[in-house]
Amino acid sequence: MLLMQNQVITIGRRCGSGGREIGKTLAKKLELPFYDKELITGAAKESGLCDSFMENFEETPTASLLYSLVMNAQSGGFGMGKPIELIAYEAQINAVRAAAAKGPCIIVGRCADYILKDDHDVISFFITASPEYRARRTAQLEGFSVKEGQAKNARSDKARASYHNYHAETKWGASDSYELCINSEKLSSEAAADLIIEYIKARKLKSE
Repeated sequence: MLLMQNQVITIGRRCGSGGREIGKTLAKKLELPFYDKELITGAAKESGLCDSFMENFEETPTASLLYSLVMNAQSGGFGMGKPIELIAYEAQINAVRAAAAKGPCIIVGRCADYILKDDHDVISFFITASPEYRARRTAQLEGFSVKEGQAKNARSDKARASYHNYHAETKWGASDSYELCINSEKLSSEAAADLIIEYIKARKLKSE
C-alpha cells in the first residue's frame, strides 16, 4: 500500500473544478475508501439533524442571516442549549475522525485537513481552475447557462471559504495551506490523480 497506516489524503476544491471526481478517481486507483457525502450521513445520524441540513452545512456562510435565525431558533431546546452550528460541527468532526481511524482514506472537504492534523499524517491537495472553465463545467453538469454556473460557483466558493476560515487556522484556497495545488483545467481527472500519486511517491521516498 502506498500510504502508511496513519496517513490520510484530503482534497479541497473550488466549485466546478472537478475535485470530487478527481478524488473518486484517485480512490479507485489506490483502492482506498472515499468519503464525501458518506460523512454527511454519519454526522446527521449522530447529531440528530436532518441529512439536508448537514449536506448544506459546509456550504452555508457562518454569518448568514438565515443560518443565524435557524441557529437561534433551535439553540434554546436542542442539544442542551448548544448552538445548532456547534452541534453540527462537532458531529462532523467525529465523523471525519471515525473515517480516518479506520485507516488510510481520501476525504473531500469537511475541514478534514485541519481536523486530522494532530493525529494523522495529512497529505493535503487543492483543486482549482479558471472561473471561465469552472462556470462552463458547472453549467454543463447542472443544465443551465454559463452565467448561472458562474453565479453558483461564486456562492459556493464564498460559503466554503467562510466555513473553512471560521473553523480552521489555515486559509481556504491559499497555496501555502496545502501541499500541492492542481489546475484541473489543464489535466484530465485521470492525469490529475496520477500526478497526486507521483507526488505521494516522491514524498514517501524523501522521508525514508
